[in-house]
Amino acid sequence: MIFHITHHHDEKTCPAHDPETVAATFAQILPALQEEGVTVHGAWVDPPGHDFFFVVETDSYDALVNGLMPAVPHGTAAIQPVDDLKARMEKHLADG
Repeated sequence: MIFHITHHHDEKTCPAHDPETVAATFAQILPALQEEGVTVHGAWVDPPGHDFFFVVETDSYDALVNGLMPAVPHGTAAIQPVDDLKARMEKHLADG
């Protein structure tokens, strides 16, 4: 299953000015997801907005949550299951 994740923290929990905290938190998200077997299709950041965006694929919600754990104490994540629009439309049109 494919998920779109938005992780948001605020200026009070932002670790940007503490390299050790960055190394222990946000820098660990991609390796942690990979270690859990989660495929990361893309990852983006909006530093002034304090938002991170991920598109990932996994059949295990637990693996997804475990992979996000390095950042959990620093904000909240909205995890939304999504589907491939092109494939969905092709299927819909084929089923008529």
